Amino acid sequence: MPNAEPSRPSILFIAGDVSGDVHTAAVARRLLAHDPNRTLHALGGRRLRKIVAQSPGGQFLADTTNCSAIGLLSTIKIYLHCRRLRDQLWDFVRTHQIDLAVMCDWGAFNGRVLPGLHARGIPTLYFFPPRSWQRTGSRGLGIVPYVTRVATPFQWSAERLQRAGARAEWVGHPSLENILTPGERPALRLKFGIQPNDMLVALLPGSRPSEIRVLASRMAEAASIVNRQTSAQFIAVVPSELAEEARSHLPTFIRIVSDCANKLLLASDAAIVKTGTGTLEAVLAGTPQVTVYDVSVAGRIEWCLLWAWRWIPFIAMPNIILQREAVAELIGLDCNPKKIADELVRLLKDEAARDKMLRDYALIREALGSELLMPPTERTAQIVEEMLSEATARAEPERVAV
Repeated sequence: MPNAEPSRPSILFIAGDVSGDVHTAAVARRLLAHDPNRTLHALGGRRLRKIVAQSPGGQFLADTTNCSAIGLLSTIKIYLHCRRLRDQLWDFVRTHQIDLAVMCDWGAFNGRVLPGLHARGIPTLYFFPPRSWQRTGSRGLGIVPYVTRVATPFQWSAERLQRAGARAEWVGHPSLENILTPGERPALRLKFGIQPNDMLVALLPGSRPSEIRVLASRMAEAASIVNRQTSAQFIAVVPSELAEEARSHLPTFIRIVSDCANKLLLASDAAIVKTGTGTLEAVLAGTPQVTVYDVSVAGRIEWCLLWAWRWIPFIAMPNIILQREAVAELIGLDCNPKKIADELVRLLKDEAARDKMLRDYALIREALGSELLMPPTERTAQIVEEMLSEATARAEPERVAV
């Protein structure tokens, strides 16, 4: 009797914020390039939606844009919506064959989904595990009993998870794959309308509406102050879906572009960056930066009531990686236009300060995995393929027995 035609591998991707959507979609794209017959499903953003549309039989479950939260108040706002997304996910899992799940970051959601996938016997790869930046303690290790494999951007994260019993691997940070060469800088400056002797400052106010509402206007005020001392030009970059929101908070002398942060950073002489992935993009572009972060008045009250007692030395990724201040952090009450402007002017005019920051950037690149033999996305896709092969090998004896 001839063997039955093997079914297409079915992979489910779960990502809940812009960076997770970007990184996970890159892995999905690589997997589909390796084998166009794979069936990909996703709970994610517009990038995953686009990849799933190219997959035979793939289904896009729902859009998770703006479904990540920082703090209690923002969590309450999205709680019911995330509950509905979780119910929708379980309905899909119960009615469809899933050979493998790939989840990225979004620990509040994925951490609750992971045990259910494990109970159903679905192998899982956690890409960007929760609190991968943390070096000590037990937080973030709750995934270990349930996850099959982990691909993490930091070496210390892999070692910490391995000690807890996880099959974890340091694959490096995907931002390394978006590095442009210094030789591209002149052409990019012309593309942005910047002449060789002009000074350009990039503004990265965030990827969430709440971040843009709080930070964009302060960046604009800082830009106005700097304009009285220099002839710098300012361009802000935001996700395309938030361009209208950003325009309502930024004056017309600040241009707005979308989805080209790495290009804008390379073209710029300095940047004001919301703490997060953008700070690493500035590192990789070699652009001196001031990092900023603040929340609404309600968020500050929450911080004072629930979190102010915790000692948190750094929140900007370059500083977390080096465990010391490599870039200025202007957080909370320090995140005011005057202080931002003063620090920006210092970076624009003080060559010694710029040189010191760039030397620290070289150390950060190494910590991100610049010396690893394989690009992060390629290695993560390879891990997925290894897991699919392992699952097939386990299933083969069962088919023979039948």
